[in-house]
Amino acid sequence: MPEKIKCAFIGAGYIGKVQISQLLRLKPKVSVEAIVEKNANIGKQIAEEFEIREVYSDYHDVLNDPKIQVIHNCTPNNIHFKINKEAIEKGKHVFSEKPLAISAEDGLELARLAKRHNVEAGVNFCYRYYPVVQDARARIKSGEIGEVLSVIGSFLQDWLLFQNDFNWRLTASQAGDSYIMADLGSHWCDLVQHVTGLKITKVMADLHTIYPVRKKPKGKVVTFAKQDNVEYEEVKCSLDDFASLLIEFETGARGVFATSSLCAGRKVSIDMQIYGSKKSFCWNHERHNELWIGNRDRANEIFMESPLLQTETTRKYALLPSGHPMGYHDAEFNLFSEFYNAVGMNIAENKGGGNYPTFEEAANELVILEAAIKSSKEKQWININNRVV
Repeated sequence: MPEKIKCAFIGAGYIGKVQISQLLRLKPKVSVEAIVEKNANIGKQIAEEFEIREVYSDYHDVLNDPKIQVIHNCTPNNIHFKINKEAIEKGKHVFSEKPLAISAEDGLELARLAKRHNVEAGVNFCYRYYPVVQDARARIKSGEIGEVLSVIGSFLQDWLLFQNDFNWRLTASQAGDSYIMADLGSHWCDLVQHVTGLKITKVMADLHTIYPVRKKPKGKVVTFAKQDNVEYEEVKCSLDDFASLLIEFETGARGVFATSSLCAGRKVSIDMQIYGSKKSFCWNHERHNELWIGNRDRANEIFMESPLLQTETTRKYALLPSGHPMGYHDAEFNLFSEFYNAVGMNIAENKGGGNYPTFEEAANELVILEAAIKSSKEKQWININNRVV
């Protein structure tokens, strides 16, 4: 393991700050050396807040810096591919926000490129890393719930409920061909495939735009920020803000999923219900330290995250003593711990691989997304193809 791994951030918005704050917990193994932010004032403020030495306006400055070993790509969707590709070609390890790219073709190219250059390439599917989520995965793998028969779930928010709520994710030029299915839907599809160990092989989707016209603030729009007393202009929004999905898994198991960010009162409500032939596991992000266990012939159970009671392979994710609940930041920290352990091994031994969401998995999410978009347009089931990279 190298003495210190040096990284840089491209993009310093909401999620960039979340990631930086958790990387500081990995000191002295990891050092955030620089950030790239077009807005000089914002870049300076964040650099001062986190004691980051260098601030740039051009991302090529960090790509060309030989001391930077890892790039965190926290930019809008439409430039993920360009930056990820250039970083890999420079021999940098990359941690990207999702979706990995705008198209599945570009995502698959990035996955192949990462393998060819032997770099670690991860994506921020952080919800995998709550302790009881990892425990559910281990239990299912051991056969505890029997055969997975069906999966039911949702991912609901309310931050774009009002017609004068706006974000760049609603614009096709920056987000691509989908908003809600690409954003929240990709998280849920990754989560359920990771936990069950089953691949989604066929979908029937309905992607719908509830607000085809929105009122966009004329000034700067910050993700999740409240907009008060500002001037607006009406803009057309063609991307989906509601989506529903019928799913078939590789074993023939069935699933159903719904997502929207127009659900009053739901902040980050992720629901995953996995029904097996022996018992069922259910997890909800609003009670993220609990795993509900459903039984047929005896009382149901609630399992709480615990470094003492979880399976041997998942105890490491429960960072606090039993009864002290962890949170979103800790899930990010667990993910970064896995990713940077793989980066360290790669640098020291030139041997890659690790337990983190890979570019290959993120590319396959784009394949599912494109199938869902096609299904919604054609009103029919679509097979998931071209997932092997």
